[in-house]
Amino acid sequence: MGNDNVEIVAFLFFYLVTLYFIWTTRIAYGKKTLAGIGKGLVGVFIAIIALGFMLKGLAAVIPGFTKGAARHLMGVLGISLVFIWGMRFMLVAMSNMFAAIMGFHKTYNADNYRRFSPVLSKMAPGLFVFMKVILSLGCIVIYYGIWLAK
Repeated sequence: MGNDNVEIVAFLFFYLVTLYFIWTTRIAYGKKTLAGIGKGLVGVFIAIIALGFMLKGLAAVIPGFTKGAARHLMGVLGISLVFIWGMRFMLVAMSNMFAAIMGFHKTYNADNYRRFSPVLSKMAPGLFVFMKVILSLGCIVIYYGIWLAK
């Protein structure tokens, strides 16, 4: 398997993992969900540090695996892991912002809220799917830049 094939497989793997997180994430609103996303970021950083130690050990044990190759691999794998977390964060953050805006209007703009709330409740599922489609297409561009662009 050539070097280009490995990069294509990595591109597809991370793209499919990100798609899985985008399309299966159930959105719950509130501070508890955002705290969970913050814990996920800490988990990603811990995974990157563990990956670094593992690659450093592999570079010491495997003769053809240089420290430069380990450094490059750690960089692209770390960026890919952070990006998976980032897509989930974008999905949760955008949903929470919309809920906060609607909550504000419900409290401070009650007259107009009664008029546009039924329309928005019908549009919300379609807009949520549209947001997921946009994030999915954006993943292609980002992972292409990480793994396939030379």
